[in-house]
Amino acid sequence: MSLSLSDFQSFPKAELHRHIDGSVPLAVVQRLALQHGVSAVTLRNGQTISIADTAAFDNFYRITATEPIADLLARFDFVLSLMQTPDGIAEVFHACTLDCASKNIWYVEWTMAPAYHTRAGLAYNAVIDSALRGMRSGWQACGVQSKLILAIQREATARQKPEDARDPAGLELAGAALQHSSSRIAGLGLACDEFAFAPELYAAAFAKTLGSKLGRMPHAGEMGAQRAQNVRSAVSVLGATRIGHGIPVGADRALIALLKQHGVALEANPLSNLLAGFISALEDLRLDELLRAGVCVSINSDDPALFRKELADNFQAVFDVYNWGEAELVQFTKHALASAHMTAQERAACLQLFSNKSGLVLA
Repeated sequence: MSLSLSDFQSFPKAELHRHIDGSVPLAVVQRLALQHGVSAVTLRNGQTISIADTAAFDNFYRITATEPIADLLARFDFVLSLMQTPDGIAEVFHACTLDCASKNIWYVEWTMAPAYHTRAGLAYNAVIDSALRGMRSGWQACGVQSKLILAIQREATARQKPEDARDPAGLELAGAALQHSSSRIAGLGLACDEFAFAPELYAAAFAKTLGSKLGRMPHAGEMGAQRAQNVRSAVSVLGATRIGHGIPVGADRALIALLKQHGVALEANPLSNLLAGFISALEDLRLDELLRAGVCVSINSDDPALFRKELADNFQAVFDVYNWGEAELVQFTKHALASAHMTAQERAACLQLFSNKSGLVLA
């Protein structure tokens, strides 16, 4: 039996690849901007848009077509400008956690690049503590469980020689993650411009986390001509426990074997990959091949507020392609919970919660 969008919307979901700065609802961005005394945004072409003009601002605050990576990344800047204070960061995490509850997403691992939040002088620890405060208050308000992936901002190495693998920003962030006592920190990530910054540049930072409680969740295989090699490097050099995107994996038996050999899970982001122009069709991800091969792959939304495609939309789009039904929905949900960075006790509790909410046996 085919499933409708409302079926996916009502089903309890878990998400492992959701960027906080790409998930802030439009109304929250407008409210924060006005609180910060920001009344307008100026575009790269010089055009000025009033924050109070909801229709015009809504058109600005979305990615509607394939565009250069520099322009795509620039669209995050306005939201990031509102997340440079402890309260601004905490409020965004609180609001986004409540937004997840409204979408029936009951477990989420947020990806955050703390370097983006230090423009006004905040230290990494202050950024992390503020994020955790917002996550905690959001959980208290709606019951959504969340954890935090601290991602190295690739562009932090822009002024360094490419052969220098000792990225100071990455090492500092890895140290901050290791020293933090919160069990809400899931692991170390790597995000942003994959075209110019290969995984090998961050080997030293990821090596610091080996043997620790932290997972290693780099983006790899999302963009650029070296996508397949970047996936290999993420596994063999960075020691990835999960990989974000991994677009070429489904069509490459050697990569499939590599992920299975090392127990590496895959976070697929179908609609963001399609809308950003990194794939030409959803079939390019070969999700059917990944399932048949036994890869622990989950479905995710990436930046739902900017792409205007929620997790439920991603499920519907993929399931329509393959005419999948309830069995595959349960399988993807189990994959997400199996590869989530949690203790055995936390996993058992989540499986029971999702079983209760769905009326299906997931535990």
